This record gives sequence, C-alpha cells and structure tokens, in this order.
Amino acid sequence: MKHFLAAMLLAAMPAIASAGDPDFAPLARLIRQTKDATAHPSGTAVAVVKDGKVIYEGYFGDADIAAHVPVTRDTVFYIASATKPFFALNALIEEQAGQLDMRVSMREMFPDLRFTGFDAATVTLGDLLVHGSGVDNPPLVWATAFSGVHDAASRRALVALSAPDPEATHGSFKYTNVGYNIASVWMDERFGTPWQTQLERAIFQPLGMRHTTARISRAHAAGWILAKPYSFASDEPGVPLYLAKSDDTMQAAGGLVSTAPDLARFLLAQFPDARAGGPPATAIMRSHQTRIGLDAKYQDFQRTGYAWGWYTGPYKGRRMLHHFGGFAGFHAHLSFLPEEGIGLVVLNNEDMLGAQLTNLIADHVYGLLLGEADIATTSTRRFAELQEKARAFRRNMLAKREEIRARAWHLSAPRDRYVGTYRHDLLGDMVVTREGPGGLRIRWGRLDAVATGAEQPDHVRVEFAPNSGQLLAFTVKDARVESIAFDGMAFRKRSVAAPQESSVGSVSPSFSKTSISNGAR
Repeated sequence: MKHFLAAMLLAAMPAIASAGDPDFAPLARLIRQTKDATAHPSGTAVAVVKDGKVIYEGYFGDADIAAHVPVTRDTVFYIASATKPFFALNALIEEQAGQLDMRVSMREMFPDLRFTGFDAATVTLGDLLVHGSGVDNPPLVWATAFSGVHDAASRRALVALSAPDPEATHGSFKYTNVGYNIASVWMDERFGTPWQTQLERAIFQPLGMRHTTARISRAHAAGWILAKPYSFASDEPGVPLYLAKSDDTMQAAGGLVSTAPDLARFLLAQFPDARAGGPPATAIMRSHQTRIGLDAKYQDFQRTGYAWGWYTGPYKGRRMLHHFGGFAGFHAHLSFLPEEGIGLVVLNNEDMLGAQLTNLIADHVYGLLLGEADIATTSTRRFAELQEKARAFRRNMLAKREEIRARAWHLSAPRDRYVGTYRHDLLGDMVVTREGPGGLRIRWGRLDAVATGAEQPDHVRVEFAPNSGQLLAFTVKDARVESIAFDGMAFRKRSVAAPQESSVGSVSPSFSKTSISNGAR
C-alpha cells in the first residue's frame, strides 16, 4: 500500500530534470545579490519547464518579511491578470462542448438590458475576451476588483452601465478588465455556477493544481501560506500593503492565487504532446491563436497580437505567448515558446522591483535555454544596473512623496462640511471622515485612503490602490457639499447639512501616508 501511495504521489508531481540540465546557479546568485543590494527581502518564486518537465525551481526571499517566513514551493501568490488565460480557456472548453458560442452578442447575452451609445448586437463574447469590444465600464471594474461592494444582482445592473470607450473603437485593441468582467456575469448566469467553480472543474482539478483557487477563503481554510503584499515604493517597504485580496475582490479578470509548481503544470498543458489528461488539447491550441492585432511593448516583451487570454509576439527571434499580472504588492509572469517547448513562471509579492527583476530573470532563462553565448555576461551587467536603478528609484520616490504631501488643498468650504456618507445605488457608500487636525479619510468597501491636496478646486487626491493616485471631485453649491465624482461615478451625500461656522480653514497640511503616484499627479 505504501508503495502504491508513493507511486501515486510521484505521478501527481511535475517531473524534475536530471543533473545534466542547464546550470541555473548563476541566476540564483544574481537574484539573491539583488535582494541583498536593495535590502528588500520580498519573495520570488521561479519555475522553468522544458520538453514536458520542470527543469528548475528556485525560491527566494520571504512570504512574510516580519515573521521571516521564507518562500517555498508551497507558497501561494496572487497572480492578478495572469488569471485571464484560465478564464478564456474555460470559455473555449465550453464552446467546444457546444455550451456557448463566441459569436453570441451582448444584446443576446443580456436581452433585458438597455445599452446606449453603442450597438450591443455587434459586440460579441469573443470581442470581450480579446479586448476588442470598444466598451468601457469603470463602475463594474472598481466594484469587482477593488471595493468589493457587489452581489449578483448589482453586477448585472452594473453591466447595463457599459458605454463606448472614448479611447478605443469596436474591433480595436485596448487592454482592460471590462470584457472579462462582463463575460463572467453572463457565464455565471448561463451555467448556474460561479466562474470560480467553473475554473476549478475545467482546469484546476484535471491538471492536479491542488494549491490554486479563485477563493481566498478556501486558501485560508486550508491553511495555505499566502504571500503578503509589499512594495518598494511604500513608506515602509517591509510592511505589507493594506489592500489585501478577499473573495469579493477576486474577479474573472484577476482572481487567482497559486504556486509556482501549480502554474508550471498549466504551462506544461500548453504543449499537448508533452502531457497526459487535463483540458482538451484542441481548446488549448485554439487559445494560442492570435485574434486581434496591436503594436506595443512591455519591457523586453514585444506585443503584436492578443490570443485568447495570451499576448503574442516575437521574443529572442521566437514566437512567444505570455501574460503578466500586476496589482498592489504582486507581480506575476507566465510565458512560453510553443515551438521550443520552453515555459517560465515567475511570482513576486512586490510590485515595483518585482516587475523589473522578473524581466531580467526571463532574459536569463530564455537566453540560457536558447544557447545565447554571452547570457552570463549580459545578465551580470543588467542585474547590476537594476540594483543601481533601485537605489536611485528609492531616492526619487522619497522626494516625490514629500512633494505630494506638501500640495496645498483647494477646498471651498470648511473641512467638516465634506464629512459624511455618500451613496451610489449600485456601488454602495463612500464614507468621508476627519483624519487628524486637518485631513480627510475616505473609505469605500475594502478601500481606505487618507486624502492629500490637489490643484483643482474641491478636488482631493487619494491612493485607493497603493502607489497609484486617483482624484475625487466634490460638488459644492452655496457652501453645501452635495456629491463626490470619481472616474465617471457619482456618489450623492445622503444628507446635506446647512452651512455652519467652522474654525477649520480651507487650506491645511495633509497627514497622509501616501506614496508615489502612478495615476493622478
């Protein structure tokens, strides 16, 4: 019996390469040196697949810096938008089974909803999944990925707020979460099963991905070690960011946690000849087909097209498919070269250095496996440059943060008149309270930010998403604060008090703990 169980366990694990495989020790040294040089021991997990097996796994830094919990092969990371290849593959599997048609239109998907400004009869499910819909819907995105204030009924009602994207026409590429969010609302209804369960049944279970889930509650209940989110750009880089993921902010465009070995299984499944079992090979191969063209670049990665959940483009002279995921405190990387049988997983629980470190890890891994003669020299130079840039980034970041804190406020009424609860019928309450002697704190569901000043009258800057600034605009009439406008959404004050005398002036310093803005400046 013991021998049988051992055999079953070995069969369930990715194959590990023999001693004759390429030497990844120099890469491991460079990663450790970079973490030491930046004095930021956030975690990085690396898994490399080639010719149907895992040939390298490397684990660096900490899942929990304060508690000194090291990253291991069992550490679970949030992978953000790297969720999209999973969701798109599930849709293709359902289409192959005759359960849906990528040509179904939004009008057919939601026959009782009235869409304005665009022709819902021409926008298809396929358009939504390849970012070619020309449709925008910030309220749906903010609710599902950030505030967590939503349920099945409100999500459906929010779909009706879809409008033409002012920056992209139907049939042109623009990367957003909107299409996947809309598709998930419809697929949940169509199959009577949440998208989270659909992925579990169609992909995770068949591939033996036992430490992957779209539900944070499951990860906690199972006692999995979840990597905490950090940022080299925060006030205290060794302290986790406040915006931790929860079940209500895990959404179809970015809603999985997983380990490097589990994601290696998913990459191995992208090479159907090298696998046994799992999702249908025809659906997987179809997911690799470019559906829409684009011309973009992210770091070293050229992007000339988008398939079903995968960017496509040339990398080191070969065709690559890849998708990355970025969110406060995390950066994830999935990529593979289909003709060479090579794939790479890199997971980080840090959002600034992690993206640049991952870029160099990919350069080294692919360069080594493709036989680039000078890859060792190139990597040594590029890692040294990153370490130097990190030191300069930290200095610049501190200066930028001080500049943000020093911005004057331009509020036309005393502070106390901005305090209160502001309601949106579908998005819930945004609550404004006093913070310290002269500041304002704004909470909306899972979001919590201390405001700083902004140049525009009756505007404030917040960081609902750490390291990314957003502007909130108050509507003030006759010294009464009536509403908050944010990204096209309007929250009306539940009760507008009559003006009262106040000794608090309209301009005072902020006491925020904010960091560099990647958005509003």
